[in-house]
Amino acid sequence: LIDQDGVLLEELLPIQRFLNRVLALPIHMQNALFAEFMRRIADQTERARAAGTLDVGVETLRGERIEQVSTEDLWTCPRSGAVTRIIGLEVTDPVHVLSAEEARERNPDKLPMINRASGRAALISSRPMQIYDEEIVTLMRKVARPTGSTYVEEGRFEGSAWEEIEPSEFRRLWDEEADSLPKVTTTKLYLLTGLLLPIWKDIPSGNERIYRVAPEGQASMIGRTVSEDGAAALRARFMVGTPTTPQDMLTAALGSTAPVDLGQGLTLTRRRVAGAARLEIDGADRGMIDGLKAMGCFTEIIAFQLRVFVPHGEGVDTVAILGRIVGDGSASRADRAA
Repeated sequence: LIDQDGVLLEELLPIQRFLNRVLALPIHMQNALFAEFMRRIADQTERARAAGTLDVGVETLRGERIEQVSTEDLWTCPRSGAVTRIIGLEVTDPVHVLSAEEARERNPDKLPMINRASGRAALISSRPMQIYDEEIVTLMRKVARPTGSTYVEEGRFEGSAWEEIEPSEFRRLWDEEADSLPKVTTTKLYLLTGLLLPIWKDIPSGNERIYRVAPEGQASMIGRTVSEDGAAALRARFMVGTPTTPQDMLTAALGSTAPVDLGQGLTLTRRRVAGAARLEIDGADRGMIDGLKAMGCFTEIIAFQLRVFVPHGEGVDTVAILGRIVGDGSASRADRAA
């Protein structure tokens, strides 16, 4: 069925001949074959659900507490006047972490193992499974941890520090980590609601799940979920004119890789550095570095070059930092834009 590179053959035998061969097998072999087939369907479904690509129609977003934390008008249809909005939601749920015994019961086919590099325990498939992904058949193993399940390619697994351990050591390590995990989790997501069809092609396609949501104290609504990066890209896409305020500058920078003018010869650009998205300031000379650091920026030497970054993320007021950088320049740019 596959070639030496793991790619499915273009010309396969007719399905009738394949089914006839299956039906000619002894019953116990047929049962084993279909059990493996159903297991693979379940694995692919789980992977699609985790990636947000499983299409099950309109889902009801469930949580112990769902709070609407923001509302933004994104776009207004010039013909009908209908509005597309981005609704910020925070979903709080209790976390049920399996004990070591519960995990073993749910994963009887997996081996108790420890990563000697990290000291973490996991249940890992005793043998690799074939996963069909983007026209390539890849050998992967499923890794069950107190924090959830993931998949690791066979090549990476063989080169890793995982090794089998005794059940008693596994129980101790697993339960210690499980007890240290938070008991509740809060997830932030954005719901794109209102008129969606005219701008559907502009919506980031990483997640196309449609939810029905009933936030506390608010009316029920239906919309498509987008990530924080996706929401930023949409804000930048539908922003009118040149950004003149720190908030607009941040929105424009997060939504694209185009440089955003901060004045004084400085620009703000979103770049990927060491695998992480960062906001970098270009145009700063040596005499400006200390001043920018005093305003909240930080520097790193990368490839023998000093680079300046604006911190961004949970607990960081990036807008306030940009406000200190642009100072009165934002007002003058607003006057010029007007």
